[in-house]
Amino acid sequence: MFIFIAASAMVVWSLAWRAKHSGVPPWRTFATAVTATVVWFFLSGALPDLGSEPKITIGDRGTRPGGGFTHSISNAFQRAQLETLQARAQQFGPSGAFAEFSCGDSVPDFRFELTLEPAGEYNERLIDVGYTPRLDIGGADRCLSFGLSYLFDTTVAEIDHGSPIDYGYVNPRTGEKLGPYIRGPLRKPICRCDLRHSGREWVAWSQKAAEALR
Repeated sequence: MFIFIAASAMVVWSLAWRAKHSGVPPWRTFATAVTATVVWFFLSGALPDLGSEPKITIGDRGTRPGGGFTHSISNAFQRAQLETLQARAQQFGPSGAFAEFSCGDSVPDFRFELTLEPAGEYNERLIDVGYTPRLDIGGADRCLSFGLSYLFDTTVAEIDHGSPIDYGYVNPRTGEKLGPYIRGPLRKPICRCDLRHSGREWVAWSQKAAEALR
């Protein structure tokens, strides 16, 4: 923004200076240049960013309160993969995939809205998952919420066959290039339903850790 304003000011000043020394009323040139700059500023925000990857959204989670999370993806993940993910996500409930995360409770009828977000200045290339209804993440739905994320993790891993993207990350202390992030094995949450209403942690990611919960 600062560069745009500074460059625009230089152009306006230059045109006004040239107009003055050419015998043309500088105020008219100044006004025209300022108007053109302002108009271009507002129009540029409405124009598509030519050459960049478009954002893609499919599904509709409705208007109820909900939640969401994100998953990083490779460049091979495109609209076809996004549509496959949406179709499979809608089958999580009917297939009984939530059973081991719900402690015997009935599972809500989830609705999903998926957005493929292109890589940007402050984000990796990713999928933004929005869902309804809202879950009590810190309470009775804690394991179900982790289970939902785990099911998306495993499904994305099955669908996305591209190589991890190298975003040029470096070690801030040494300056050494870190290379693309390679995710380790996915961990399935284990529910200690007997501790669900104890006020203590009741979700673990290994059998040993689950047995240690008291």
